[in-house]
Amino acid sequence: MENIWIPKYDMPWTILPSVTDSSGKLSIPDCFSLFMDVAAVHAPMLKCGTEDLAKQGLFWLTVRSKIKIIRRPRMMEEVVLSTWPEEPKETRCNRDYSITKDGEPLVLGKTLWAVLNIKTNRLHKVDVLYPEGFKAIDDLAIPEPFTQFDKDFQGEEFAAYTVRSTDIDFGGHMNNIAYIRAIESLFPAKEWQEKKISEMEIHYKRACYEGDVLKFQKKAEGDSLQLAAFLPNGKVAVYASLK
Repeated sequence: MENIWIPKYDMPWTILPSVTDSSGKLSIPDCFSLFMDVAAVHAPMLKCGTEDLAKQGLFWLTVRSKIKIIRRPRMMEEVVLSTWPEEPKETRCNRDYSITKDGEPLVLGKTLWAVLNIKTNRLHKVDVLYPEGFKAIDDLAIPEPFTQFDKDFQGEEFAAYTVRSTDIDFGGHMNNIAYIRAIESLFPAKEWQEKKISEMEIHYKRACYEGDVLKFQKKAEGDSLQLAAFLPNGKVAVYASLK
């Protein structure tokens, strides 16, 4: 019997109070969170969900993620949450996302994923995990490439954040979305809303653990504010960009 797979998954969604911020709109961290969640629902339909990979000793790894905001949906607004993977490369693949209202885009996103072999701690081929004959749809939510951050990041030190127990996920390290919530917490609520953020991007470089103190530096780069979070050993844990 021929395998049936769904290249793009659409899910009707209500913006409930639990995912809104002080503006009464979908929060920026929860834009990333909803995209991560809908990917977790869709991946098993392509036979490469978390449980499928766990049977092979593999684990999905988020490398980079970006969102572009046209308009953040309001509390209780009815929207459609969508996701679809791009054609996988050998050890990398992009997955795209959208939140739409009556067919009009509100928030767009994309994430660069890799797959880690838990036993060897080495990257595993991604292209072999998708169903035989899989063809990606010809659509890119955010066509432009990810930002290239300066490896020798030198900015103004402006805040510190201690990784809390509530930031830790089942892998024992800081959850991907917790970094974004941490960044938001560095700014007063009024200032965060006044920034009117239209794009946010984050690159995950090194794992963080409960009790780690992250020291944030910031610098202006064109029309963006770039951030880097440094571990006590001086290495970068994450880079982020706000526009």
